[in-house]
Amino acid sequence: MARFFLAMLVCADLERSKQFYRTILDLKLGTDAAPHWIDFDLGDERMLGLHPASETLVVKPGSLQLGFHVDDVDKFVTDARTAGVRILQEPHDESFGRLAVIADPDGYAVQVATPKSWR
Repeated sequence: MARFFLAMLVCADLERSKQFYRTILDLKLGTDAAPHWIDFDLGDERMLGLHPASETLVVKPGSLQLGFHVDDVDKFVTDARTAGVRILQEPHDESFGRLAVIADPDGYAVQVATPKSWR
């Protein structure tokens, strides 16, 4: 059986994307092998990788959507907006909790949610 360990995003500007995921989402930097790749330790032997665009790897927002739990989605979105992050979908209630969608620097959609059990 295969086990998931990595999601890799293709980025137009590796440094800009690294700062977004470190600063806005507060992810723990794993390996910084820029300009070749960067990865973040998501725990449980899982990683989010960033790879520079190339002839064979292109930035293609809409091809992937990441999701992260946050303590308070409304506060998170307010703070992200203050930091200049584009908000794709304002916080709203869903059956599982509260959800919003923001854009990373390349336009990839990133869901941020606070489950009902956390409120």
